[in-house]
Amino acid sequence: MGGATLIAGIAGTTGGAGAGVYDFSEGSGTVAIPTGATGVTIEVWGGGGGGGFGTVTQIFGEFLYEPQDNPGGGGGSGGYAKTILVLSGGDALKTIAYSVGGAGYNGTAGDPIGGAGGISSASAETYALAEMVCTGGGGGFGGVGINGSKQGAAGVASGGNTTNTNGAGGAAFTQAGGAAVLGVGNLVGGAGGDGGDPVEGGDPGRPGSKGRVRFKFTIP
Repeated sequence: MGGATLIAGIAGTTGGAGAGVYDFSEGSGTVAIPTGATGVTIEVWGGGGGGGFGTVTQIFGEFLYEPQDNPGGGGGSGGYAKTILVLSGGDALKTIAYSVGGAGYNGTAGDPIGGAGGISSASAETYALAEMVCTGGGGGFGGVGINGSKQGAAGVASGGNTTNTNGAGGAAFTQAGGAAVLGVGNLVGGAGGDGGDPVEGGDPGRPGSKGRVRFKFTIP
């Protein structure tokens, strides 16, 4: 478990302003329902896809070869799901499993299509929870080829009991990465990376952003 994730976990159990909040940007594990919690909001974002490789190619014009701009396509953003639950005293210390999808890698000269973002989820451990699954956004395409400069596909959301919103992506000739879906308080996760610029020698795309899983327990 990374340092940032560990800090989030500690903040969720020690009281004060962060009491009852577990906010994970990497890894997998379980969260125990705090004693006295009366409800929980669970949010899940899939990882963002990486942007494709941008370049400039030469095409034959009327009299000579002319440069043609071929930006990389942006990566798609991950899906977003939200579940709101009422808890009772008997639920205390029962656990919920989570897994956070990684960021998609950027496209390069040798591998022009960006990598897909990873799948994020929240699911039953000792507490019975309908599984929430959000796939990551697809990687953006390189600037050259049949799908040149196309955004990666949007991630897909399922399992939330109040919200299931697919990510953004799949637009033709779109260099910008797909915008992350807004969650509670306008929090985000899993944005797509921008495609590379159309420059001589080529430009790698930008990586996507990591997914996210967030638990906010209501503790009177």
